[in-house]
Amino acid sequence: MKKYTSILFFLAITIVGYSQKVSGISYKLDNGITVKTEKTWSRVWVQQTQESFAANEQPQSVVVNIRTLGELTKSHTYKLTAAGKDVRLKDAAPGTYDLKITSSLAGKPGTIVTDISGVVVKPKMKTTLNITLYDYQINIEETPLASSGLSSSEFIINRFKGNNDQNYNQALPSFYPKGQKENKITPAETPARNKAKIKPGTYDVLITIDIPGYNQKVWLENFTLKPDINYKVSVNMNAGEILYSGTVRDVTRLHLYPANTADKLGGAAKPDKTLEFMVTEPATSKFPCAPGTYDVLLNIGNGKKYEWKKGVIVRSGSTTTIN
Repeated sequence: MKKYTSILFFLAITIVGYSQKVSGISYKLDNGITVKTEKTWSRVWVQQTQESFAANEQPQSVVVNIRTLGELTKSHTYKLTAAGKDVRLKDAAPGTYDLKITSSLAGKPGTIVTDISGVVVKPKMKTTLNITLYDYQINIEETPLASSGLSSSEFIINRFKGNNDQNYNQALPSFYPKGQKENKITPAETPARNKAKIKPGTYDVLITIDIPGYNQKVWLENFTLKPDINYKVSVNMNAGEILYSGTVRDVTRLHLYPANTADKLGGAAKPDKTLEFMVTEPATSKFPCAPGTYDVLLNIGNGKKYEWKKGVIVRSGSTTTIN
């Protein structure tokens, strides 16, 4: 059995004084698949700070700290450049630089490359970049399966590792000619919404993650499907879950907003679609949710009343219950 694993990224950014820009993200599996996404929860956030060297500290111009959430990467290498020339992180002179981070996947071979511009080094000061990586991991298992010369495939969504709940996050595959995003190809057989049998070949495969009201797209480009092989493709969202299980009766929906939204609205308890991150319904069911801190507006009685729950934390790999 062969297994391939790929991932996307979320990085948490708080910028102090200077502006970094993520100028590019690309990643590939060593089997040739390129992964691209649309409308997913993937992000790149970076925190940059400058401080004077401590008296007993060995000077290093640039320090990079990376934290990962869920099943993502296993190692990282860094390349700092200015005007196309490599510069050692330890010896960078004052100026503005570009940083290339190459991350090896935790599963089968592959890499993600993240390019960050606007790294500022000041005289006699240390620049620290704190980066948090979060996004989806894609696992592909290959097993022999006689299918009259066709290639078989099955697609599933894992909210996080070990979570196989397919409610509210079903995977829906579509197949396109390599290099094209039009002229969808109809498989020879579709045993289920998430399964297909198709003529062997190389395709661009679109996985639509069917979250009610929030469909997300993951492209597996240049995906070669062989005859009489079954491909089990699992998308690990590295997410958390959220639900309501409190004493307030008739809570029908949860409206999720960025942290501090309630205070910015002056405590006004009413929905604002322009600010909403997502809405879950029914509120008492577990829904996948991106890790983060939220202000959650309880919708009571289908809009008869609203109530804020502020500072609700959702963590990768766990369930958050609002009481």
